[in-house]
Amino acid sequence: MQQYKKLFGRAFLVISAVATLFVITEMVLQSIGKSICQTEGCKMVTHYTRFGDVSIFLIGLATFALLSLLSFLVIYKGKTQLEWHINVILIVSLAAEGFFAGYQAFRLHSACVFCLIIMTFFMVLALVRLLYGEKELFSGFIAFAGIFSLFYLILPVGGTARLPDDELVLFYSKECKFCSEVIKEMDANNLKVTHVPVGEYSAFLQAMGIDHVPTLYVNKKNQKIYLTGKEAIDRYLGCSQSPGPQKSAGPVMNKQVSPGEPGKKKDQKKAETPKDRGLDDLNRLVFPHDDQFNPLAKPEDPGMCKETEKCD
Repeated sequence: MQQYKKLFGRAFLVISAVATLFVITEMVLQSIGKSICQTEGCKMVTHYTRFGDVSIFLIGLATFALLSLLSFLVIYKGKTQLEWHINVILIVSLAAEGFFAGYQAFRLHSACVFCLIIMTFFMVLALVRLLYGEKELFSGFIAFAGIFSLFYLILPVGGTARLPDDELVLFYSKECKFCSEVIKEMDANNLKVTHVPVGEYSAFLQAMGIDHVPTLYVNKKNQKIYLTGKEAIDRYLGCSQSPGPQKSAGPVMNKQVSPGEPGKKKDQKKAETPKDRGLDDLNRLVFPHDDQFNPLAKPEDPGMCKETEKCD
């Protein structure tokens, strides 16, 4: 029996050390502009973290490093009084993972791959501790299940709605004149867009910081963005429908500039550059790698209405 305990103790040390290296690897990748996690969920979790993703990395790094240190001291230094501290850290960590998992499943509706891998590490470590003979870890799994379930029970029904899987989804209101204009332009250009009343997803959009319509959700394989306001939507569709530089990325989606009219093209470019943020927005639209999460809902922007107000 003692031999098995020693085996599981060493396995715990190895797994916690690997988890520590995993977090360090992600931190290094982030420092050079890369990441293990490329999903929309990772960007959304980062967006809602108060102090950015660095705070999550530091907490994970400190936790796994501490578990590694305590495990080493127990196995090789005989400090068995530290067993209790390892159990407490794991139980608290499992409860915290229940929160992260529940938030992603029932509020964000999108998975953060990095978060799921970290959760797996904690689950495996807790399981190893159970095999080691520490029955207190059952309370950690119970805490995880309880907190995860509470997210489903307490969130409003509107918060659990799933977004359509279509590439283009337009959230609109019947009381919004700009929504009607956008829909007419889309129909005129034969664009395949799913139209969804904003009331059905109001809780979800507000959780994303979006409370204006029209809002276009672009759900392409390598592009996940939210565009709010007729101006931003027209500009994006003008870019996305253009096969080459001959077409304009201007505010009207079917506006084109002839290649034989360089003077007009130059003038058009000047007209398309708003004073405050138009150029930055256009750059984000032209370069897809910046288009991971881009809600543009600002009260001062033209071409949008509050989703709860009549606007005609």
